[in-house]
Amino acid sequence: MILEGKTAIITGSATGIGAATARRFSREGANLALVDIDESGLSGIERACRENGANVLCLAKDISDLAAMDEIAEKTAEAFGGIDILVNNAAVREFKPFLEVRPEDFSKALEVNVAGYFFMIQKVLPYMIERGGGKIINLASIFGFVGCLGLSTYCVTKGAVVNMTRTLALELADKNIRVNAIAPGPIETEGLKKVVASDPGLMEQRVRDVAMRRLGTTEEVAEACLFLAGDASSYVNGHNLVADGGYLTH
Repeated sequence: MILEGKTAIITGSATGIGAATARRFSREGANLALVDIDESGLSGIERACRENGANVLCLAKDISDLAAMDEIAEKTAEAFGGIDILVNNAAVREFKPFLEVRPEDFSKALEVNVAGYFFMIQKVLPYMIERGGGKIINLASIFGFVGCLGLSTYCVTKGAVVNMTRTLALELADKNIRVNAIAPGPIETEGLKKVVASDPGLMEQRVRDVAMRRLGTTEEVAEACLFLAGDASSYVNGHNLVADGGYLTH
């Protein structure tokens, strides 16, 4: 199994890409620390992962809280003896016109989508260094490369994740810690459904914008996460892996 004996923290793991990644990692032998503010959602994914034979620790925590991040890292290392992989996936995404964005909207997006990733990496580093290395996977987005109407705060923060990945890859390479990102295109998640709920034509537009003329699945993104978490990607560092069905070819 690709991740046998490895310990992975996955944030935002109650639903969507995080949940699919947790299920995929559980089938490859990983010990899992599942993090989300949705405690009831965590219970469901915990059961699925345990059924696949994984050891699971659930932590109902908010990654915009620095004290919570300390607890996540400490409890994971205590439960499983160390930390090998971090998947930064938790994010907030609010669909509203730029002129309606309030300061508190912008602050919340920065706290979760940027500071949450940045400081979660910082918190796990001592444990990865102690293990002799590690892998960090940030969930960015195609909207870290191009703009999108109604998603100004999301686009700004995902652009930050793209360059955070590059700079931390440079800084941490000498510690045998690889930092990469995945930039999904339109993926069939509850989050996307909420974004397009007010305009049914928007979903059709999203599909038309994809060269493959379909939405991606969370399982397809989970496979990309597994690639970056395993040894098959041993010479991949500072890369933003685009999984968008050809969206950015336009």
